[in-house]
Amino acid sequence: MDDFPKEEFLRDFKIKTLVQQTQFEQWLRTLFYLNHELTEKWDFVYQEMFYIKFYEATTEGLSYALKVLEHLRGGENENKLEWYDELINGLTNIKSELGEDEYSYIEYRRHNTWHIFQNSYEHIQDNLKIKKNRKDKDLQKLNIGLKQLLIKHGSDKNIDIHLNTSLQPKLTSLYVQLNKIYNKKARPDK
Repeated sequence: MDDFPKEEFLRDFKIKTLVQQTQFEQWLRTLFYLNHELTEKWDFVYQEMFYIKFYEATTEGLSYALKVLEHLRGGENENKLEWYDELINGLTNIKSELGEDEYSYIEYRRHNTWHIFQNSYEHIQDNLKIKKNRKDKDLQKLNIGLKQLLIKHGSDKNIDIHLNTSLQPKLTSLYVQLNKIYNKKARPDK
């Protein structure tokens, strides 16, 4: 059998893997950058982008990281294994410390920023069908929780400030830990 298609397939797989790793790392860099900038001052545009990056990091990003971690197990790259383990634990812990309404709010803001129109939170859809659930959550309960969060804090900006106050030190700490692990490989004596 001709090895050319097999070698080409393997080469394409390796390239795709490296590209996705680079994209994921860039995504995280942007998340940590936005987190840092929002510690300096609140900015609406940065806040909107932060919610996108944070939500995606704690959903699709966690799934990706778990997949990478499984591939690293049993391998020889202990540094990378430790880095992904720290990332997964850090993001999981940060996500779990948010209340359900707070995380739903982040998802809602991400949705509003990501899409021009958002109809998935509406009970009556464009086709006039009544929608009761959004991603396996009762839509009425979800809307009540979001409204209660808004009433509690008084405005979207105040919710942003509240969430930033909670998330920023945790994300900064995770960033510091990840850098320590990353920099260990540069110092073989450690």
